[in-house]
Amino acid sequence: MTPEINPFDVQDRLHKYVALVQQKNNNYFRAMNFTFSAPPTITVDYGNKYAKVVKNDGLNGAQSVHSFINMSNGDILKGNWKTPVRTKKGLAVRGNIFADDLGADRVNEHGPNYLRR
Repeated sequence: MTPEINPFDVQDRLHKYVALVQQKNNNYFRAMNFTFSAPPTITVDYGNKYAKVVKNDGLNGAQSVHSFINMSNGDILKGNWKTPVRTKKGLAVRGNIFADDLGADRVNEHGPNYLRR
């Protein structure tokens, strides 16, 4: 049986996760010496079940999905623009925001990592 997670705890961890993703993008732009624009700004779009973590490009206004967060348990999910990705085994879970490192080793500046076979 899964313990009940307080929605305020999910919200708090989600804000920390967004800050982590923003820092990864900032570090990537600095390491690659990109000077043509500022790093993408990371925002969250809330749905009923999932929160969509979005990268907003400051150069041309383009948006892309970084990841989805399951608001009931904190799972980090790969996704396309509309929904989390489903595989034959279920949702493409890559980590959890309740991990000690907020799932930092499971995501990069572009999105959740692919699973190694």
